[in-house]
Amino acid sequence: MNGVVARRLFSRAIEPRDLVAVRLLLGGLALLPLAALRASLRLPLRRLPLVMSYAVALTLVQFNYFEAIAVAGVAVAIFLQYTAPLLVAAFEAARARRLPPRPLRAALLIAVAGSALLVLPGGPSRVPLAGLLFGLAAAVSFATATVLAGALRRQGVSALPLLAWGLTLGALAFWPARSPLSALATLPGSVALLLAMLEPVLAAALAWVALGEALAPVQLLGGLLILAAIALAARSRG
Repeated sequence: MNGVVARRLFSRAIEPRDLVAVRLLLGGLALLPLAALRASLRLPLRRLPLVMSYAVALTLVQFNYFEAIAVAGVAVAIFLQYTAPLLVAAFEAARARRLPPRPLRAALLIAVAGSALLVLPGGPSRVPLAGLLFGLAAAVSFATATVLAGALRRQGVSALPLLAWGLTLGALAFWPARSPLSALATLPGSVALLLAMLEPVLAAALAWVALGEALAPVQLLGGLLILAAIALAARSRG
């Protein structure tokens, strides 16, 4: 529902950057008291640079995603953003200095093909270059935030205060200008992101029902290929 509501707001002259700032601030302020009750709000000082990096990445996820929605529409933006699990899987393979398993390599190729079909001309409106770039930037930011969160979780930082501070610090960074984290303690980042893979399907369906943003058959095929790639990657890791 998030993408559909955002698209409605953008049609009423709300700027994406303003929505990002408000969304981050409200999310952070809602989670800080909860974190204080259920865990500690303290973060080790030696982890502060990594926490700040996580906050920046989290902010860029929101900013690039909303800009992609404003330029290219909900379905295109969210399908592109959800290539992030594959980026995380590729990073994990590079860090381990080994090639990804064959199914994961196939998944990466399928995702690239799906992304290409998604942004090709042929739908009700052509996907602008800016929409493609913002969508891909959202995916890279999402993957980066996931990797950083996983590193912090493995270093003993609790998920709830990490997300609360990440949102709040991100909002403060935006103000002058106008995730399944718990699983990361034990799961690879790519697997944790796979748990949210139904979001693109639901967002595309809601965009069609509420906004009339229908994907052309070739674009729908591209989105389905991305989902198939994510499912293949999940199976290869299971």
